[in-house]
Amino acid sequence: MSAPGHPIERLGDLLDDRLGSAEADQVREHVAGCADCRRELEWLTAGRAAARGARRDEATPDDLRGAVTAALDGVDAAAVTRRVSQPTRRALWAALAAAAALVMYVLAPWRPQTPDPVEAARADYEAVRDGVLALARRSSDAADLERFFNEPARGPQVRVIDLGMMGWTLDGGVRRQVGARAHALYAYRSASGARLVCQMYEGRLADLPAADETRRQNGFDFHVYTRGDVTLVFWQEGELVCVLAADLPAGEVVALAVAKAMAPA
Repeated sequence: MSAPGHPIERLGDLLDDRLGSAEADQVREHVAGCADCRRELEWLTAGRAAARGARRDEATPDDLRGAVTAALDGVDAAAVTRRVSQPTRRALWAALAAAAALVMYVLAPWRPQTPDPVEAARADYEAVRDGVLALARRSSDAADLERFFNEPARGPQVRVIDLGMMGWTLDGGVRRQVGARAHALYAYRSASGARLVCQMYEGRLADLPAADETRRQNGFDFHVYTRGDVTLVFWQEGELVCVLAADLPAGEVVALAVAKAMAPA
């Protein structure tokens, strides 16, 4: 613990599955009730996603990719050994943050919210699925969640669709700030415990990387991506970009996206 009662040093281990089940549950329980640790974990998740995406990107200049790789390797080494001092661990995380920030500035100044929205959405889905990202408003009522997201009314209105007829029950939602953009994130749960996560934010599909597949149905273009075992489907509703993510086959996630997609009034 780097501060009394706050498992800051264990957050990276939690992301890397280095904790035993009992300790992981203890950290998740703390994070669910601690806004400071929750923000720290979200920062680590987004930072790692950004940096790892830049390390894989062949368009990244060699010197930047090298800086990112060195920072990531240093963080991983620090997480494995317990002999590394706290100041050194902090310096390694700072190096990672600096490398990721530099990549975002140089490569994607026209996409301020994230260098890779697809990777960020995947990380958010896994954080919800694994119980790391807590839902601030627990509710199975679509109208209640819409009020939560849209009050006070500013900008495009977020819609929350009930998918009960398709076997998915609303679980709750959380407002998130990703860079300069506000995201509405809400989650569903199936009877078997599977998770489905939707996000809506102001943006453009043109800001996304090339899709693995694009399907057109009911007047919408659905951009389909596969990242590991997670399928993500993006589409545009007026000024809002919508994304649905689940560790399900692409056809099932697309069918759910088609059921949700609705042209703005």
